[in-house]
This record gives sequence, structure tokens and C-alpha cells, in this order.
Amino acid sequence: MAVVADYFVNPQVYPKLPSATTVYEQLRDGGFGIIKMPHPSMIGNGLEGWVVSTVDQVEEYSNRGFKVFLLGVNGIPGKGIWMPNLKREIKKRGLSLPKSVILGRSQLQSPDAMTLFIA
Repeated sequence: MAVVADYFVNPQVYPKLPSATTVYEQLRDGGFGIIKMPHPSMIGNGLEGWVVSTVDQVEEYSNRGFKVFLLGVNGIPGKGIWMPNLKREIKKRGLSLPKSVILGRSQLQSPDAMTLFIA
């Protein structure tokens, strides 16, 4: 189960990054479930609700034996996954932080990106 930045599903709305769907396609074709985080422009109480709901899912999937990881992007606030907010909620619940993979610009179109999150 991958908690991913909005960028991976909607790269076209990030003009400063490559408009590549390579990583999304690798996740999809690899059979990974995807929990998409909101666009970085989301602010206010709605964001905290989204974070709480995401951590609910992370906790449930982890309890059921699924491997869960966080997949973010350098160059997007909060790595595109609202990393500080996720960490705070995870810590508040006493959970372990899932493996985090943060891709750089050069990795966003890499045909080998999948090896970073299945290793």
C-alpha cells in the first residue's frame, strides 16, 4: 500500500516537475494499492481530517499485514505527502513510521523507480 503525493497521479498540475506518469504506472502495474494525498494548496481543517483518515488507513492496512510505505517528491512542500502532519499523527498514536521514499527530479521518470520502494 503506497501513500503517495498528488503529483504521482496528477503530474500535469506541477509545471516545475516532469509531467511523467512512470512511477504511478509502476505502482499500478505492480499491484500496489494507492492512497493519494491532497494537492499542496489544501489548507485548514480539511487537511487535518485527511491526515487523520490517511493514518487510520495506514494503521488498518499495517494491522492486516500489508506493507505500507510513503512516497513523496523533493521540491513539493511536505514532500507532497504532508510529511510533518503524517509524522505528528503517527507519533500521537504510538505507531511506527512506515518506510519513506522521497524521489528527486531525476528519479521521477526512471524505469527503475520501483526498486526504490520494494527493496
